[in-house]
Amino acid sequence: MIAAHAAKTGKPPKKLAFSLWSVETMRHQGLLEAQALWAMGVEPVWDSGGRVIDVKLVPREMLKRPRVDVVLSATGLYRDHFPNAMKQLAKAVELAARASEADNPLYANSQAIAQRLIKQGVPEAAAKKAAETRIFSSESGKYGTGLDDAALATDTWKGKAEGDRKLASLYLSKMQFAYGTDEAAWGSKGIAGAEGKAANVNLYAEHLKGTEGAVLSRTSNLYGMLTTDDPFQYLGGIGAAVRHLDGKAPELYISNLRGSGAGKVEGADAFLAKELATRNFHPGYIKGLMAEGYAGTLQVLDSVNNFTGWTTVSREIVRDDQWQEFVDVYVRDKHQLGLKNWFEKNNPHALAQTMEKMLEMARQGYWKADAKTVAELKERYKELAKRHDVQTDNQAFKNFVAPGFGLAAMQPAASAPTRPQSAADLVSPPAAAPPPPRAIQGMLLEKVDNTPPPTPPLALFGGALVLLTTLAGGLATVRRQQRASA
Repeated sequence: MIAAHAAKTGKPPKKLAFSLWSVETMRHQGLLEAQALWAMGVEPVWDSGGRVIDVKLVPREMLKRPRVDVVLSATGLYRDHFPNAMKQLAKAVELAARASEADNPLYANSQAIAQRLIKQGVPEAAAKKAAETRIFSSESGKYGTGLDDAALATDTWKGKAEGDRKLASLYLSKMQFAYGTDEAAWGSKGIAGAEGKAANVNLYAEHLKGTEGAVLSRTSNLYGMLTTDDPFQYLGGIGAAVRHLDGKAPELYISNLRGSGAGKVEGADAFLAKELATRNFHPGYIKGLMAEGYAGTLQVLDSVNNFTGWTTVSREIVRDDQWQEFVDVYVRDKHQLGLKNWFEKNNPHALAQTMEKMLEMARQGYWKADAKTVAELKERYKELAKRHDVQTDNQAFKNFVAPGFGLAAMQPAASAPTRPQSAADLVSPPAAAPPPPRAIQGMLLEKVDNTPPPTPPLALFGGALVLLTTLAGGLATVRRQQRASA
């Protein structure tokens, strides 16, 4: 990890953020946690049965390099599933942060953060404890960052600057709950200020400042960068927050732990590009999606939605040509797979929504698309909207594809007057003729008369005949009984 960052930036990192996921840890059995520990210069202590029971500081002379400051961002599931690991990690941070070494960034950053908190009215003991806390997650009992929906709501901001601020602020507010060595204070948000009042400080933001790189592990070939929205929510969320705080986004890395053997660290940009080439843009993969019919169309839409998420939170790892390739592959069908008919047959709305995301990225300036491509996407979208009643609640997008969008565009143009206009018509035009009644389609509801129909004469005659027959039978029975008794 350190070598990869040095190769990319020219110097080793002083501060890294790690995104900890529950299921990832179940797969890699603690490899990402081991990276975080060794970056800080801390190692586990095992008992005779091979269980981790403690952590200890590695002396500087044995480490043979400066320690790296570490911020740990845990998902809600990780918080619930691995409190034991969080306890050990919290202690590891405390040990490293108290190591007074000339080149120890954990010690230097903790001292600086403590002083800033004290100046804001936080008591010294509370400030020191907060400055030595490096694990953050969502509030106890809650999950997610909020970016899954917010990053796609591109109509709620005007331009990238406003989008950056809103998305970063949302992420920091959702993930600011601290988990340090004091378990009684786990999940706390505010820092105790003077006179028992909470200081208005986002401690997570304080610790993220100066982060140079953020790391996410990938252990399964099934799940990549675009298969779910979680990667852009958590790793991308760190990138968005640091860009907002420092004015520059950190390098994003993937700790690639797929398969057997030694793992390796890759730039998130290269990892994403490889996934796009071997999956989303590969004709073999697309044929597999096509075989799944409706479900396959949803997978296309999900991938584009998640690529949109990456673009809005961490545009540094997304390229313009990748958006163009999405157009060429799925809208223009460059591989000649019959995608137009496939979408039409199974789910034309998925294609329309996919094109809406493409146009939104162009409208907001995230993708520098050429005018020809934008015009083509607009026409294709309007054509699908007209034939399949595609709806969107994004008013800014509606205005972008206008004129000729929506129900107004679907109405036939008004015909020319059939008679010459008189002078009176010029002053007071004749009233428009009422529109012809719409043809009723489907089932027609009509009132049903529940009055019972009159009984026909034949039915009355039949009823009388049945009654007479019954009476005659009864009379014959009585006579037989009288004869028998006599």
